[in-house]
Formats: sequence, C-alpha cells, structure tokens
Amino acid sequence: MRTRINSDHDEGPLESGKLIRRLFEGPIDVIGDVHGEIDALAALLGELGYDSQGVHPDSRRLVFVGDYCDRGPDSPGVIRWVQRMVEAGMAQAIAGNHELNLLRRENKHGSHWFYGVAHHPGFGPCVAITEAEQEPILEFFRSLPIALERADLRIVHAAWIPSAIEQCRSIAMPVDEAYSALDDVMHARPDFKALEARQDEERTLYRAALEDDSAVPPATAIGPYDEFCQMGNPIRVITSGVERVNQRPFFASGKWRFVDRVPWWRDYTDDVPVLFGHYWRWWNPAAHATLSKGEPQLFADDPVGPFMANDHRAFCVDFSAGGRFKQRLLNHEPPYQGRLAAMRWPERTLVFDGEAPGTQRVEEVDEK
Repeated sequence: MRTRINSDHDEGPLESGKLIRRLFEGPIDVIGDVHGEIDALAALLGELGYDSQGVHPDSRRLVFVGDYCDRGPDSPGVIRWVQRMVEAGMAQAIAGNHELNLLRRENKHGSHWFYGVAHHPGFGPCVAITEAEQEPILEFFRSLPIALERADLRIVHAAWIPSAIEQCRSIAMPVDEAYSALDDVMHARPDFKALEARQDEERTLYRAALEDDSAVPPATAIGPYDEFCQMGNPIRVITSGVERVNQRPFFASGKWRFVDRVPWWRDYTDDVPVLFGHYWRWWNPAAHATLSKGEPQLFADDPVGPFMANDHRAFCVDFSAGGRFKQRLLNHEPPYQGRLAAMRWPERTLVFDGEAPGTQRVEEVDEK
C-alpha cells in the first residue's frame, strides 16, 4: 500500500516497498536511537515543541534513524508510538540493526522483552510482550526502508556507503527477505565457504579462550571471516556499519572482537550531508570509560566534540540513550550521561532531552 501525506507538505507517494525511499520535504527533526527509553522520547518531543500526539505548531515532522527497541524499559511503547506517527504521515522511520535482529529472530543481548522476559538482571525491569504481540511489531519493521534521501540530506542508521546504497536502491521487498537473499549469494561464494570452514575450526579449538579476557586467543581466520560477513551483505553495511580486521583485538560484551568499527564518516566527501545513528557517542566523553559497551571510542579524536567538523558532511545523532540502563543499575543520580538527541534540519541545531548541555548549532559544512 502506498502512503500519502495529507498535510501542507504533501509530496505524494513515498515509494512504499522500496528499501531506499524519498525523505520528507520541509523542516524536519531527526531523532537518534531511542532503545526503549520512552520517557526520554517524551521529554525530547517536548523540547522540540511537539505535543503528545506528535503535532508541531510549525508543521515540522519527525524522522527516526532506527533502533527503537532493546535495553530500555519500554520498547513496545516506543515502537507503537513511532508506528502511529508513521501511519498517520507525521513521521518517517528507518530500520536499524536491532529491528533487523528481531526480524531474523536473533535473540541478542537486550532483546529479552520481545521474548516475554519482564526483568533481566543485566538491564532491570521492562515492559515485555506476549508471543501473540510479536508479529504485529515485526510487520511494522518489515514495512520500513533502510535509508531516506532528498536533495539536501540523507538519513541512514549506520553507514551511507554509496556502493551498498546502489545495490539496495532497486530492491522492493521487506528488509529481512532482502537480507536473506543477499546472504544466500554471499554464502554461495567459494572463497566465503573456505574461510567459514577455517573459522569454524578456530571457534571449536579456542571456544573457552574466546570468552576469557585474560589473553587474546591466537585466531587468524575469525577476524577475516567476521569482516567478510559484515561487508559482504550491503544491508548489513547500511544497518550496522563498516568493519575491518583490527590490529589489536579487544574484549567486549563477554567475548574477544577481531574486527573494528571504522569511522567511515571521516572519509565521506559527497556533497549531500548524512545524518546517522548506531555509534554510541557521549556529550561528556569521560562517560565512555564506565558506561560504554567496551568498544573503542570512535569520537575520541573529534576536535569539535558534538559538532560536525568543517571537512565532514556526516553527523551521528546517537548520544547513547541506550546506555541509561547502566546508570539505573549502578544507582547513579541524574543527569543521565546517555542522552536522546535530535538534529533540526535545515537549521542544523542539535537538541537534547531533559537536563542536557544545551541546544547547540552544528558548524556549517563547506558548500561546493
């Protein structure tokens, strides 16, 4: 079914069914990864001037960059609110890696709510759903694109890599079906099969060592295999980013990691700016040491802190709202170090929820 927008901004059909779709025209507010933090979402909407029904007095509209669920206390509430806004033509939303994980029935750390678990010792209490409630949520996820674009802006969850975008541009099927089809092509390659056999041997040989942080296991195939899996499927690149074999393996979330996330945005030089989420960044960089997932700090060398550097045209709007559960478990007093953020466009103004470090304007990028 094609969706029409009944508003002052009406621009006609929005290419329902395509993985890459047209972004709203007019002024928008682009919201980062919510991760079930419904109170943060409500607070941010208030800061932006929206009422509880998602209506803005200046007819602005919302765009969400994905990862609506997992870790936080009310993933179902966030998803249903976003879905209502999308179906009413008041918002657009794209699928992130957490939505794709659920579509593929991959029970990841933090997705316990989806499987009926209302309390997890590593995350605290949450709103859980029944098995009967799963499919309506998955149907909404299947309706989402993985990227949005217009003349002056692009929106993606993790990485706007032109080659990956072009591979997906003509695909008109749900994201999980497209992902599986592209994965089948990758798995049929002889070089993939050979590498997969080698890494299977290593995972068996080093099974215990891979979960022991005392020493790096001497694996040589696991890293290249993980990189191949990540980069061999364009949907995976777009929804979870660019990863390459690292020189120094690191231990995170209970296992050794042999690939690093690559800050692709530093090499992005297209004329059209990109807004994205996925990568945890902190308005207070000192919080990374205790509240991050254990991954390297990709924004540590950013000389302009939360601003878009003059020589970059890509900006991350994920300010680690997904890490709030850690502060709650540690009984830390507010303010939260993980904030929910929105970029107002075309103003290039960054707005945070609640007790935030203030509204800040992004530095202008050089126009070519």
